[in-house]
Amino acid sequence: MIDQLLKMADGPLKEVLRNSGMSEGPGTADAIEETLASLLQNKASNGDLSAIKEMFSGSETQHDSPVVNNLAGDLSSGLMDKLGISKEQALSLAMTVLPLLMNFFNKKVDQAPGANNDIMNSVADALSGKGNSSGAADLLGGLLGGNSGGKGGMDLGGLMDLGKGLFK
Repeated sequence: MIDQLLKMADGPLKEVLRNSGMSEGPGTADAIEETLASLLQNKASNGDLSAIKEMFSGSETQHDSPVVNNLAGDLSSGLMDKLGISKEQALSLAMTVLPLLMNFFNKKVDQAPGANNDIMNSVADALSGKGNSSGAADLLGGLLGGNSGGKGGMDLGGLMDLGKGLFK
């Protein structure tokens, strides 16, 4: 689920890569999304929900936040492997894109009709295997422009179609 959610930020991610001159090629955004999705899913399955909760808190994530600093090392290691770039380049890339991605979803949560804490906890529970992923998809459907009240009335596929349309 998190990999599909990260795909929704594809447009803003590619734009920041283009504008910063950091793009190492056409697969850079995909490598970032895949690596971060794997990292977040591993952390969630091991009970560490701090990054997920930060990402869906509805509050701005600062570039020097503990969550960004915690994720940056692991993300940069994955990017070094996938993209064949230096440690310095990978860390710089990670420190640029992590706040962007966190705040992409934080802004959506903050603008959603439901309570930020409810959304954050539903997503965290779904990703950790404790909750109902279709319930989280409904919540996120509302978050990303579905019906008001937090019920988007769509399955995850519908949510993904909606996200693709928003960020071309």
